[in-house]
Amino acid sequence: MAASDPPALTVREQLDDIVDPCSEARGTDISIVEMGLLKSIEVSEGHVHIELRITSPSCMMVGYFIEQAEERVGSLDGVEEVTLSTDAGMDWREEMMSDEALQRRHEHQQSLAEQYQQEQADVEVSAPSIPVSEQ
Repeated sequence: MAASDPPALTVREQLDDIVDPCSEARGTDISIVEMGLLKSIEVSEGHVHIELRITSPSCMMVGYFIEQAEERVGSLDGVEEVTLSTDAGMDWREEMMSDEALQRRHEHQQSLAEQYQQEQADVEVSAPSIPVSEQ
């Protein structure tokens, strides 16, 4: 690592600001670091290489991850080039998520379940009864 290279921890902090789009769509805003997607960071002579896990082989967000990493990490002093590679999407497991992310996701899912149950109860109460005619 050259004297002007940013520390890997600084790179990690920049990556921790990238929210996983799938978690954002579900309303939980979990970063790619919290998701356990960050596999490794290598910093050498102005070059930063980031290796990510993806959650499935059909993940369509790789382009987004590259764009965000280039934008955020590329803005750090001493960074001349950012490259990002991913695995095949076969290794990621839910257990790789941080405890805090798992807790937030669980709380959000619980909240949605409770909201759904309340909506169903409201529908049952307000639904008019329709008599069944005898034939």
